[in-house]
Amino acid sequence: MIKMVSARLKGVGRLTKTMLTNPKGFFGFIIILFFSILSFAGPLVTPYDPIKDEALAGDRAAATWMRYLPPLLGGIPSLTENVVFFKDKSFTDPTSFEELNHTQNQHISLRYEPNQGSNTSGPGCISVTFKREETGKTYGDVKLDIWKEAYFPYTGHPRKFDGLISFLTNGTVTKKTITEKYVNWTTNKVETRTYNASFFDAPVNIKIFLELVDYKRVTIWPVPNFQTQGMTSEGTLDKYIEKWVTSQNTYIIDSSARWVRDMVKSQTGQSDPLLALFPLDRLPATYIWGIEITFLDRDCPDKEVETTLYLDDFGFQFEGTAWGLLGTDQNGRDIFSQLVYGSRLSLYIGLLSAILGVVIGLIIGLISGYMGRFIDEILMRFTDMLLVLPSLPLLIILTAVLGPKLENLIILLGLLGWMSFARLARSQVLTLRERTFVEAAKAAGAGRAHIITTHILPNVLPLVYVSIATSVPGAITAEAALSFLGFYDPLRMSWGRMLSDAQMIGEWDNWWWVVPPGLCIALLSMAFILFGYALDEILNPKLRVRK
Repeated sequence: MIKMVSARLKGVGRLTKTMLTNPKGFFGFIIILFFSILSFAGPLVTPYDPIKDEALAGDRAAATWMRYLPPLLGGIPSLTENVVFFKDKSFTDPTSFEELNHTQNQHISLRYEPNQGSNTSGPGCISVTFKREETGKTYGDVKLDIWKEAYFPYTGHPRKFDGLISFLTNGTVTKKTITEKYVNWTTNKVETRTYNASFFDAPVNIKIFLELVDYKRVTIWPVPNFQTQGMTSEGTLDKYIEKWVTSQNTYIIDSSARWVRDMVKSQTGQSDPLLALFPLDRLPATYIWGIEITFLDRDCPDKEVETTLYLDDFGFQFEGTAWGLLGTDQNGRDIFSQLVYGSRLSLYIGLLSAILGVVIGLIIGLISGYMGRFIDEILMRFTDMLLVLPSLPLLIILTAVLGPKLENLIILLGLLGWMSFARLARSQVLTLRERTFVEAAKAAGAGRAHIITTHILPNVLPLVYVSIATSVPGAITAEAALSFLGFYDPLRMSWGRMLSDAQMIGEWDNWWWVVPPGLCIALLSMAFILFGYALDEILNPKLRVRK
């Protein structure tokens, strides 16, 4: 057994050495090895998931290195990169609180709360507390600004800006009975309801603003005339609701959102927030993202009042128009990550479907060629029938019926790709069964199964190796074609899906998105073709003699 394994290993070593001395085999092997390493080293090469990690930068961002190319070579100097105001927006580290700037007010205290936080970010937040410990008078509107500034070092616009904030309000309250009218959507009638609620003695008004230093300040949240839970349409937190509220679950802070655009237009006259807040003649510039907090101490002069506003998820960023090695797609996902993980998918589909097709074809070819007569006639006519079927339309129909799951596609490609090799294997078996060593085996009493597996199969194996190598490109291009047409597994990224995404939104001008996956499909397919031709030259005695 050990000697047999040793002999096999020596044979593989000799084949590898011969393959590397063959120019076709060498180049094919190197390219396949490169993509194999790339597919297995995906998590080491890139930290981003090709599908789940969205909004890494602005959508359809270009490659970062294009900022540094001369315009004559296609460079775009006005490209911008991400600018993040808060690295620790959840305040998990106390030093994040120390990075904030704020105005001073003797009636308001500001501190870090290590054991308090929103439901999404966990412990760590800041608290802003207003306290009036005297009676007989009120303080009116008591204000405090909290902000963080960042430098925007580019001469062009970002793709967009977006922010996030979560808040919880607590304090002294007065219970009131409220009677209000509302629309019952079940009956589609206006009805009246009465309920008890707790209202803060000193409500707090908040306004999120973005300011271009020495030029313009614009309020971008909350949305006027749209009531958020626990907050009036003017942005006043007046009702105790006992839970955290986040902008992500109400009205998002995003320059592409309709309400943000309307708010900016009402204050600047410019409908595009990017044009209003990023005038090219003032860039680069320093920006401030902050919150204006106003405690409304107007009622309840007969008792001491206190209101605390807890703030968390205090995040804001400018999403750039340049990102990474190959930019981003329409959802802000990293295209380089998609390219890396696409190599894994192409090898997986190509090899498994090719092996499945060749194994089926080998079995059919061995049985048909050796048994002959009626069995041969039935199997070959069935093979001919499948050969004349149009493969791509059939694949589209079957994929639509069975679902675009990747394993379904592999099985379909294998079941529809064995016919050519079955005819090739049959022709080889027809010549082998007439050889003297087969006749000698029959004379010695060997059965059909023994003759096929022991005497005929080893002589057909060189065809198997070559056919597997040359069948992989067909499977890779078939998957790419189906994915390009929209029949892709939604949970996995492939090179064909990358081209489909680019085609869907008409981004053919973004060559850094289109060319890499197309080039990879061509290179990997060519590599297997070269590898298969080299195997044929090495394993085929006639080609060796000719050489």
